[in-house]
Amino acid sequence: MEKAIVFGCGRYYQSKKEQVHKRYEIIGFLDNTVKPGKIQSYEGKSMVNPEDMDSFGTDVPILLMSAAFFAMWEQLKLSGVNLERIRFMITMPPFYDEIEEILSEAVEEIYAEDLAIVLKGRQEENRVSTQEELNRYLRALFIKKNPYIKLAAAMPDRPASKRFGAERGKPVDRIYIERFLAENREKIRGVVMEMADSGYTERFGNHVEQSLILHLNGWGKGVIKGNLEIGEGISENSVDCFICTQTIQFIYDIHSVARNIYRMLKPGGVALVTAHCLGQVSLYDYHNWGEYWRFTDQSMRKLFAEAFADDNITVQSWGNVKTAIAYLYGLCAEDMKAEDFEFQDEQYPVIVTALLRK
Repeated sequence: MEKAIVFGCGRYYQSKKEQVHKRYEIIGFLDNTVKPGKIQSYEGKSMVNPEDMDSFGTDVPILLMSAAFFAMWEQLKLSGVNLERIRFMITMPPFYDEIEEILSEAVEEIYAEDLAIVLKGRQEENRVSTQEELNRYLRALFIKKNPYIKLAAAMPDRPASKRFGAERGKPVDRIYIERFLAENREKIRGVVMEMADSGYTERFGNHVEQSLILHLNGWGKGVIKGNLEIGEGISENSVDCFICTQTIQFIYDIHSVARNIYRMLKPGGVALVTAHCLGQVSLYDYHNWGEYWRFTDQSMRKLFAEAFADDNITVQSWGNVKTAIAYLYGLCAEDMKAEDFEFQDEQYPVIVTALLRK
């Protein structure tokens, strides 16, 4: 098995590690995070700064494991390394992200010359001698693979609707909110309190004995004037289920919110909480009581772990890049296809939900 050095120990290497070790005997690692003259241990091997690569020998192949392979090539070239040692591993499957897959479809071989990197395709060769030339080459490949890039670039700088599409149908985020509530409808029972109105209690409730509404201004018959931030209107151990949708982003002291939600629940009671991961600023809320936060699944979990046991917290993010764009542009759910909402991509969440049990 051929010996080799790995340059770059991040996500690209991790995604390809199994295949790399099938083809090469890795004798060491290079990484710019290591200070020159220092040695660290990585996977039982020495890891050094590229300036110290000769400690592994002067003829061992160097495997470039990064999408920043152009910068790596420039660094090695300036160090005087024999460029024939360089192996560009970005087209080795499995692929971590899109650039690897697109390059692997376009080129059969990538190799280094003194003045350029050669990207050899089936019908042509492209030589890139600057990062901008490489970027231009990649832009052309991405557009060929994804024609919608030009369409997206031509989109206007103003949305179709600043009312979340609500004037024409159901806002995109409500699809996810209502799926979350439907999945937990058996928990919406007993004494149920809901923020602002009782619409979701009536729609998803299961053996509801008493329906309560908590509202900052106390508007409406039977509505409790309450405040999740300061605890006004909240009685301890009084609620079996609390429905709190798209509310906590409008409250500055979210830590008090977590404590007050815990305080209102009976032992064994649950809270169903949703919040924005992204979205336009709601000017109505902004001017009436403020809008302060956007959440990820990590921040939601960490917030409620201040009051709830970790085993009693279930957090999930909902959304994908298509529904995120639709939400920001003010499309309504009816503008989309049902299958657009099926894929949940953790990198492009629209909302995050939390199921909390006391």
